[in-house]
Amino acid sequence: MPPTIPSPVVLLDNSTVNHIFSSPIEVHLVDKNDVFYQKGRILAENVYRQVWNTENLVDGNDYAVVVVSEDRVIGNFNIEIRRPNKHLKSEVFFKSDHWDSYFSGSYDRVAELSGLSVSQTLPIEARQFILMILFFGTYTICQILGIDFWVTVQRKALNRILTKRLRLGFFPNEFVMKPQKEVPNDNYWNSSELPKIYYLDLKDSENINAFSLFSPYLSLMGIRWKFLSRFQSDSLPFSTFYNQFYHQSQCA
Repeated sequence: MPPTIPSPVVLLDNSTVNHIFSSPIEVHLVDKNDVFYQKGRILAENVYRQVWNTENLVDGNDYAVVVVSEDRVIGNFNIEIRRPNKHLKSEVFFKSDHWDSYFSGSYDRVAELSGLSVSQTLPIEARQFILMILFFGTYTICQILGIDFWVTVQRKALNRILTKRLRLGFFPNEFVMKPQKEVPNDNYWNSSELPKIYYLDLKDSENINAFSLFSPYLSLMGIRWKFLSRFQSDSLPFSTFYNQFYHQSQCA
């Protein structure tokens, strides 16, 4: 059973935050050929350039979650699917199939997350909500695609936010610690503390419970949002979607 939803609370008494969420947030779920994919990448490139001095942000992704408020892109997250003829970015930098000690499923059930970006113009109080929306949108896409296992290369500070604040059980690879090949020449990679490979098991019951509370929590906080999905080319009956989710829950 999911944990009990807490009593209703109100959004922080902050006029700037309230203004950002005064109208419904648009959450675009798109593939790489969609115009909003490119809009999200522009935000990601600008944020990485500003924060990490990254001049060439590696792409090669398949899908994106792009958050828009009043026609302004304020969040981006990218998904790359593992395929027989295409290794994930982390495999290029670290090691092929580096997750094999942690996940025994088929490689086509693995996806890498990257390009996580939230507009730097947003107040700190608003960024966690956007982060939550980005992860929930990514989770929704991966549910439909049948993805069971997430891979991401992140820094310890962000992973602390994901585990402590969002209650997502990301855990590091304890065997593959350092890149084996040349990495981008920016401050993200070239600092005293190297980023690490982290994983999230989407079949784990605690992660399923956490995701199940994202939408109720955002509603309780007074945040209105709507999905605008354009990556699902075929119609998807609810019964099919339910069976996919229920299967993952039973396997947890």
